[in-house]
Amino acid sequence: MPGLGSGPYNARFQQTMLRVKDPAVSVPFYQQHFGMQLVHRIDFDQWKFSVFFLERQRDNDDSQFGIEYDGASVDSENYFRTMDGTTIELTWNHGTETGEVPFEAWSGNTGADADGPLKRDEPAARGFGHIAFNVDDVYATSAALEEAGVSFQKRPDEGKMKGLAFALDPDGYWIELVRRCPEVYCEPCNLSQTMLRCKDGEASLKFYTEQLGMTLLRVLHFPQWTFSLYFLASLTPDEMEELWAQHKALFPDLQQGDALDPTQPNEMTKLMWQPCLELTYNHGCEADPDFHVHNGNTGPQGFGHIGFLVDNLDETCDAMEAAGVSFKKKSSDGKMQGIAFAYDPDGYWVELIDRKVSCAGVCSNY
Repeated sequence: MPGLGSGPYNARFQQTMLRVKDPAVSVPFYQQHFGMQLVHRIDFDQWKFSVFFLERQRDNDDSQFGIEYDGASVDSENYFRTMDGTTIELTWNHGTETGEVPFEAWSGNTGADADGPLKRDEPAARGFGHIAFNVDDVYATSAALEEAGVSFQKRPDEGKMKGLAFALDPDGYWIELVRRCPEVYCEPCNLSQTMLRCKDGEASLKFYTEQLGMTLLRVLHFPQWTFSLYFLASLTPDEMEELWAQHKALFPDLQQGDALDPTQPNEMTKLMWQPCLELTYNHGCEADPDFHVHNGNTGPQGFGHIGFLVDNLDETCDAMEAAGVSFKKKSSDGKMQGIAFAYDPDGYWVELIDRKVSCAGVCSNY
């Protein structure tokens, strides 16, 4: 049975990759503070790096799956490449944990286009911004995390935007805490978004909806601050229908049409379990030919890519290329078969993973 997906290639948003200094610190951080399960690990000793995949699963799900730190196997790979959920992929370049290989993660939020204490000489423009978890109570969650020793970039009562908080993971990546619809989930939190800054909101929307089948759930324009937000999700038609029916029942004072209007007020991103891709568009950037977001894969490095599962990678690459999409790597290129990297309109790397291809025999741990 094919995995859940949408669009022309049955694509499913499956991962956000962050480089980390020490997985023995970062993996337990996400497990202990956000209830994530380690579902797969791949070691490539020949290339001196490893990747760890963590998922926030439903606590009462009979299909719940997890492994020990060194417990990857063909079974965990089968789960990983057919899963319907979304992971944080932590990439560890061997030696960074001891300092043998110098590394300091770029959070995505410092750069020449930033203000105040976040301003740096490079990169010229920021890119990735944060991941996020939805919680019932931002204030209580923030207090509990701080009591447990987690550092904060912004507490919920600080700054102009009250009720939002940004925790910091061990590498300094920002983790937004967002209030969700209360009493819908028994779990303390759910992974809810990955934020990327984009140069042209409309061009990015077209790419992610037409090429990767994502659904636009919410558009927020802030003309007073000259930026807009777009929230997209990987949802099958059945998932969307069920979620929309639930939304109408819970929010009778909001829109009640047969189909969602993403330009009108709604609480879809605070109701759903699945995470969104949040695109942040700063007005006017599209008119500047010299403006380019930093994709995180040249110095300074931190965020690396987002990724999608697809049913047939070769057919997907051929069709996307025919539609004008450029590629960093196609499935037949290089030593690692079964994955490809497309470029989105901003040059972010978008990994495409074939649901049928195994790393067994290439990786060194199973």
